[in-house]
Amino acid sequence: MKNKLLKLLAMMMVLALVLAFAGCGSTDTADDDADDQTEEVEDDDEDADEDDNAEFPGAKYGYNGDDPVELAVYEYLVDEIGDEFYDDADACIPVVHIVHVDYTDEKDIKVYGDYWIYNYNIEGDTLKCVSGGDHPGCMHVEKESDEEYEVKSFDQVEDGAGNEESAKKIFGDHYADFAAYQSNQDAKDEDRYYAVMDYVNMNEVPCTKFQDEGWDPVELHL
Repeated sequence: MKNKLLKLLAMMMVLALVLAFAGCGSTDTADDDADDQTEEVEDDDEDADEDDNAEFPGAKYGYNGDDPVELAVYEYLVDEIGDEFYDDADACIPVVHIVHVDYTDEKDIKVYGDYWIYNYNIEGDTLKCVSGGDHPGCMHVEKESDEEYEVKSFDQVEDGAGNEESAKKIFGDHYADFAAYQSNQDAKDEDRYYAVMDYVNMNEVPCTKFQDEGWDPVELHL
């Protein structure tokens, strides 16, 4: 009788150990599943960010289009002119008005336009303009690949007394269109407004207005 009790107790102890190990295994599996799900969510977030960047590769320049020639113009304005002629600021936002594009030679695509640079510092909910300037002229863009173009040189209109003569020489047959835009302040203000709004939206800038020194702020209807 005593032997039977001992055997029964031994069997119960073995069964308890088996159940304990099985339980531990289930916990590890659950933890692994949770880790896998977390990794999947992180991967999905990274994929979403990559998709956003792929959709708007010009976001950091405020460009929401998909024309690689235009993107090259924005890149040149910010990375070359913005860096060379202006002090650093929180945001460099170009305003681009293209007058004409000549695609005759893909090694020398000519992009005629009025190009502005505006630099802003973020103060509260306002982009305060600290510097800026107009850089009209003709950019010479070269095709590097189907999706990549680069500005190789820039014929910029002269300042001062030779401004008009220089503009006529550079713009040629397109001078009248350029001059009409230059004299239309409403059109230039509208282009600037939408350039700032696009930049704020695409880069999630925490601002609801922009402002020039000595002027009232301009509300952005985001």
